[in-house]
Amino acid sequence: MEPLDTRGLTALRAVAETGSVAAAAAQLQWSQPTVNHHLRNLERALGATLLDRTPRGSQPTTVGSLVVTRAVEILGLCQRLGAEVALWRESQAVPVRIGAVPTVGARVIPRLHDQLQVRPRWQTRDEAVAGDRTDILTAALDVTMDEHAKLVSRLESGDLDLALLVSTDLDRTWIPATLNAAHLYSERLFLCVPKSIGEISVDDHGRPDLTALVSQTWAFSIDPGDAIDEVVRSFCLSAGFEPRVGMRMDDYAAINRMISAGLAVAMIPESSLSTDPDITVIPMPLSDCRRDVLLVSRA
Repeated sequence: MEPLDTRGLTALRAVAETGSVAAAAAQLQWSQPTVNHHLRNLERALGATLLDRTPRGSQPTTVGSLVVTRAVEILGLCQRLGAEVALWRESQAVPVRIGAVPTVGARVIPRLHDQLQVRPRWQTRDEAVAGDRTDILTAALDVTMDEHAKLVSRLESGDLDLALLVSTDLDRTWIPATLNAAHLYSERLFLCVPKSIGEISVDDHGRPDLTALVSQTWAFSIDPGDAIDEVVRSFCLSAGFEPRVGMRMDDYAAINRMISAGLAVAMIPESSLSTDPDITVIPMPLSDCRRDVLLVSRA
């Protein structure tokens, strides 16, 4: 097969986006003959008809749709390569694309950034052996905050290099085989309720009596698959009721204010506890539930 020219991929993507060669030419600021020239070269190189051309416009054929999908990926990589080289030329830095769920990222990312500023810059193995420090690399963080499921998907597709995720599942069965997870640290979880509710009894194993909270409103995460929310739901179902979710947010400071005002109850990790005297804080047994913070990467 002939080597592919990215101009043909660019032309095909533009036709798929705009619906015609004329509109693609206008979008790319090329002439129509130029667009057609690159499309013909691409079809010849691949040995397949990629467009169904009609008087009303042009649409990708079945195989053309496959090529469009790959063209978007390839052109995206080319654009990323250009940006990474430009960054290296400007600052001798290599971008690291890291994602995080908001409740972890807000705490860990600033510390990670600070550590990258003070640690020695990176050397390749050959440079370290040779003692050559003329071209040493550092990292520039490109941060994305998003929901758990979306971060996992972006890791698998290669859009992210790393992700900070949380789990309360000791088996971590949610981690696809294509990903690796390293345990960073664990946090104890605490049941936080308004002081006005009164005392909540705790059994011999340290588990609070959740039936006292049947009529209460729970604050859950915006992320529908949040690990802590699943723990709460499991405990409530074991106690004989479905938790009534009345608000969704990922700002623990705001959740604490809602609890203090008597508007909600929630399960909160140790790092985000409030000292507000109007909040009762009940530790959950570590054997029952905790929040594991994981650094996840592609295998």
